[in-house]
Amino acid sequence: MKDEPSLRSLEERLERLDSPIRIWREARDRAFAAAFGPKEGKLSNLMGRLPQASGAAASVGLGPRDEVFAAFDETCDLYARSDAARCALIRGIVHNREARVLLSDYIAYASRILKQGGRPEWLERGIVAASIDDQRVDYRDWLMSLGDLYLSARAAHLDPTPVLKRIAERSNPERHAASPTPTRDALAAFEDSAYFMTSIMPQLR
Repeated sequence: MKDEPSLRSLEERLERLDSPIRIWREARDRAFAAAFGPKEGKLSNLMGRLPQASGAAASVGLGPRDEVFAAFDETCDLYARSDAARCALIRGIVHNREARVLLSDYIAYASRILKQGGRPEWLERGIVAASIDDQRVDYRDWLMSLGDLYLSARAAHLDPTPVLKRIAERSNPERHAASPTPTRDALAAFEDSAYFMTSIMPQLR
């Protein structure tokens, strides 16, 4: 099929980023652990160390983030043009690569661009990234990232509803252990969710 080379190219591009991402993550983890110190002690003392440890991890730098985000631009655009079956293949490719750990950062990046008056395609890219992420780490963080993206889109005078519905059709219809609801349903019904009503709707008034 004519789109297969695009999928192969995507997989090869993400595979080349595996080693740089892994090296960067390990450096961040070492910097965090060194600054945080022993993990024993009172919870209040441990929590007090978090800002310094987080700062130490951040001082390592952004690593290959720009290259990963450029790959995600291409990935999200391809996903939005694909049918549900091909989107499932794309999700599998991304989740088999180290780049998957930066999906949530990419959603936040899309949200910031929208908030600063970025082009409408960043709304689509952000929602596509949420679809690819598929709530695999923490569905609560996933919901909050989607909520931030939604608010940024509305601030930019964009309507997220049709994009949510369209990308929902390409999303995973199966629920997995990390999520209470399939991503297809979570995107399609996001504006009817309890989270939206309690945390997003009040900010739209």
